[in-house]
Amino acid sequence: MVNGMRTRICPFCKEDIHFQALVCRYCRRDLPPVTQSTQPRRKPSSAWVAAIAVAGIIVSGAAVLAAEFLRERKNWLTEPPRRPESQNQPD
Repeated sequence: MVNGMRTRICPFCKEDIHFQALVCRYCRRDLPPVTQSTQPRRKPSSAWVAAIAVAGIIVSGAAVLAAEFLRERKNWLTEPPRRPESQNQPD
């Protein structure tokens, strides 16, 4: 099978042939018309699964960062204020 070319199987000789062929190039028999059931089906996209996974990771990361920020903020509010040390310390 050639990459990128849509093919189907000949019902008589079981060879790969072009999707819209009217006559099989191997057995030279007339082919039945292409119906909905013989059309190649597209594989369902799994991109939405990846998108949901990425969104979940982003939301989880944001929740962890928010929780850590709130924990640090609590520490800032409960610690006594620090007095700046003087620059001129006696030796």
